[in-house]
Amino acid sequence: MSELDKEGSRPKKRLNRCGPHLRRFRLAQNLTLVDIQATLELDYGIALDRTNLGRIENGERTVTDAELAVLAHLLGVSLEQLLWGEASPDASQINDALKNIQLRYAKRRSNQGENA
Repeated sequence: MSELDKEGSRPKKRLNRCGPHLRRFRLAQNLTLVDIQATLELDYGIALDRTNLGRIENGERTVTDAELAVLAHLLGVSLEQLLWGEASPDASQINDALKNIQLRYAKRRSNQGENA
């Protein structure tokens, strides 16, 4: 069952695309959030605690481009894999995926597909 927004009527939108993939790659390598936290701090000088890492995995926190690049490098995967999983998406798959992402600093046009 998906999380609902405050009104309880719609599925809650994620703040990122990479969270589920981050979790999948992390678990495949038998890494804990504490392992990721320690490596980020010791090897990259990035202080990102396990609470915020969990929020990223759950789609409750945005991810900066620098954080995304470092997480991909740490896990030994490409940026594309961390964002989209195994396969590169086509334009329609990207549009479908963006319907479940909450855009914070940009507005989505209602007729986005008409002018493509």
